[in-house]
Amino acid sequence: MKENNNPGGRYLSLLLDQPTDERAKKGALEQRGIAIISTSGTLVAIVLGFVALATRSQSYTLPPTAVLLLVLALAGLVAASAGGLLINMPARTPIIDAGELAEVAEQADWNRVNPDSLRAEYRIQAKLLIELRKVNRVRARLLIFALLVEVLALGLMAASVTLVLRPLL
Repeated sequence: MKENNNPGGRYLSLLLDQPTDERAKKGALEQRGIAIISTSGTLVAIVLGFVALATRSQSYTLPPTAVLLLVLALAGLVAASAGGLLINMPARTPIIDAGELAEVAEQADWNRVNPDSLRAEYRIQAKLLIELRKVNRVRARLLIFALLVEVLALGLMAASVTLVLRPLL
């Protein structure tokens, strides 16, 4: 079996790539949160436009079931938008503690590569990766929730449109 002569350990290069990937994922989640806000706003405008068109006649009133569905749809779209905003809310992003790094520079053998210093670097990188993934996991769950609520609201809107248009067909 061939030995790995990499002084940083077998997995250090893999570990060093991961925080970059997690930061990119954070940006993608935030962009999707903005998309939820945009689509929810558009859907709210559509719902309100539909209600305005349906009730423009003084004699026509929306069926109570349609009103309930539209109210629930609007509440869902507002909740989805709030989820999109929460995804983009500033969060404490994990970073490597500069104090720890400054302390290392004060040591007499600070530039000497040895197994203990490599292990410490690996631990610092692994801790950073764990914290970045925690933040992204929360944002991803919030994104899934917001998308599900938005889809549910869209379904409620479709049901209300069906209720309103059924007598006309």
